[in-house]
Amino acid sequence: MKTKLLAFYFTLGFTATLLIVPASSPGQEKPALERVRIAVATSSMAFLVPFVAKDRGLYLKNGAEVELIQMRPNVAMAALLSGDIDYVELIGSIIRSAAKGIPVRAVSTSIKAPFFSFVAQSKYKSMKDLTRATIGLASIGGTNYINTRLTLRHFGFDPDKDVKLLAIGDEKLMYDAFKIGRVDCIVVAPPYSVLAKREGYPLLAHTAQYVTMPFSGLGTTIERIKNNRGQIKKILKSEIEALRFIQSNAAGTTDVIRKRFNMDEKLARESYDVSVDAFSRDGRVPLDGVDILLQIEKDAKQILPTVTPQMVVEPSLAEEALKELGR
Repeated sequence: MKTKLLAFYFTLGFTATLLIVPASSPGQEKPALERVRIAVATSSMAFLVPFVAKDRGLYLKNGAEVELIQMRPNVAMAALLSGDIDYVELIGSIIRSAAKGIPVRAVSTSIKAPFFSFVAQSKYKSMKDLTRATIGLASIGGTNYINTRLTLRHFGFDPDKDVKLLAIGDEKLMYDAFKIGRVDCIVVAPPYSVLAKREGYPLLAHTAQYVTMPFSGLGTTIERIKNNRGQIKKILKSEIEALRFIQSNAAGTTDVIRKRFNMDEKLARESYDVSVDAFSRDGRVPLDGVDILLQIEKDAKQILPTVTPQMVVEPSLAEEALKELGR
């Protein structure tokens, strides 16, 4: 059954990056590694923390052999519930699913504020000019989508009537579609926002100025939280160490960005500089930001008005991981 499910996910377009484990040094016993699969939505700065944790060997250091798999959020949630993946880095999807009674919980966050930018074709000079424009997004329903709608509302738009929101997929696909004129505007994170500005396209707005909510972070099933806390803490420790690395080592993080996203040194450093302040310092999930996400769902009558942040977040694992690491 699992083979058939994995074949199904491949047909929907996920790609896997396999990790080669280095051999142990002479005289050392090779540590037992737990094999873990984690889903990310796109190959972008939004998922820099798991990329740093993998590329800098932090998962391995903490005893986990991690495979990062790119999957669309709806497919990733189905794979999580079926057991074909172990974790998702999709905190928005996890929170919305938990609020609807699905047995999942958010356990950490890596980015405390979104850093998307509205990149427009040159004829657009301000957000007000986007009336009746087609705006390209990663997906419908994800964090990119929610932040776009909230920012549009801030500028007086009705997102359902005044603009057309078009789901395109991976940010590179979004950028390519934008460059050939398929859409009037895209909402993207670095490096694509930085690259667009370098190429002369106007950046009309930055969502971080208008929206505060968890942007990305780790989630898993209630069953795994009950039965495999040790493994979860291995992942959390790795990602908390990655957060500390990002905050303290600009050169090393820039090197990961450059190699991971195949960009030059200058673009990689610019992408780091515009996003570093958005990253969490400890991985804790901010309950006030979660409440914003929940209120959006309540206003749309998608969840019960009695759902609280404490019902969708499991904070104890991050606290335990922080204590074991040393604060």
